Amino acid sequence: MYLPKKKLLLIILSTLFIFFVCKKASSTETINHAQLEVERISRILESPDRKEWQKPDEVVETLKLKNGDIVADIGAGTGYFARRFAEKVAPSGVSIGYDINPAMVEYMQHDANTRNLASNYKTHLIVSRNPILENNYYDLIFFCNTYQYLENRTQYFKSLASSLKKNGRIVIIDFVTLESADEESGEVPENLVDKKTVVAEFKKAGFKLKREHKILPSQFFLEFVRK
Repeated sequence: MYLPKKKLLLIILSTLFIFFVCKKASSTETINHAQLEVERISRILESPDRKEWQKPDEVVETLKLKNGDIVADIGAGTGYFARRFAEKVAPSGVSIGYDINPAMVEYMQHDANTRNLASNYKTHLIVSRNPILENNYYDLIFFCNTYQYLENRTQYFKSLASSLKKNGRIVIIDFVTLESADEESGEVPENLVDKKTVVAEFKKAGFKLKREHKILPSQFFLEFVRK
């Protein structure tokens, strides 16, 4: 189960690159190249083999979402989870896919329309990696494979506390820490954050670990609530 992790790191780095290229692009050629990169990334993110190690349907079932819930998927990419959340919270709930890449947001919007989910599958472009969300609004704030890219995490999670409803949750899914550098991807151990650090940072931010779900072969799956 190691290869998909390497793929995802390359995807994340490529996505960040595409975002800044798109902002500075002044020619059709550059924009077209960025779009081709998005298509390439989406093929990998939506690869059938991801179901084997990411277990998206099991993850969604484990979260026990219900009709009417409001979910924020931060760093949603192609909406791999956001669309599944939308289906689960329908017809009254809303799933919002947040991403820094305009092309990814456009991809999700098109996907929502194609799947007839536009009424409860929303997308939103965020201007930074630490977006400001609505107060007292979300039942679940979800992060998958993005933890190492969040800045000022303890303070950020403190700010997210006000965005949650009374019994709201924050869920973190991410890869375990590497023991050595990976030559193929260029990834080094400090690029990822180990589970112990994640729990400690949430504790400092005023959260407690409510549940740890051990259903994923190469990732931790943590569920936090306010103390």
